[in-house]
Amino acid sequence: MSQQNPQDWEQRLKDLEAEINQESELSPVRPFKANENPKNILVRFKQWYDSLAIPTKVGLTIVAIIVALSLLNSILRLVTSVIMLGILGSILFALYKALFNNKSS
Repeated sequence: MSQQNPQDWEQRLKDLEAEINQESELSPVRPFKANENPKNILVRFKQWYDSLAIPTKVGLTIVAIIVALSLLNSILRLVTSVIMLGILGSILFALYKALFNNKSS
């Protein structure tokens, strides 16, 4: 095995550090802002969506439709349950009033 000079190792380390610093400067990370304008988010989402490949757009659209329909289904089931509980409650209340009003007369 050949022994490398310590200066060679130091030079190689400096080169690697410079390369890492250069890569981090090329793709800076933008910090998250909680109070960011919603319109700006929609514009950025549209730009991101437009930059996708066609098969990816199709797949993402299909998944979004499935999720939207699933949420709609859940909401409609909840509304149906609330309506049915209201109807059942009204029927039970009417029966209660009819039975107890007849007994008190």
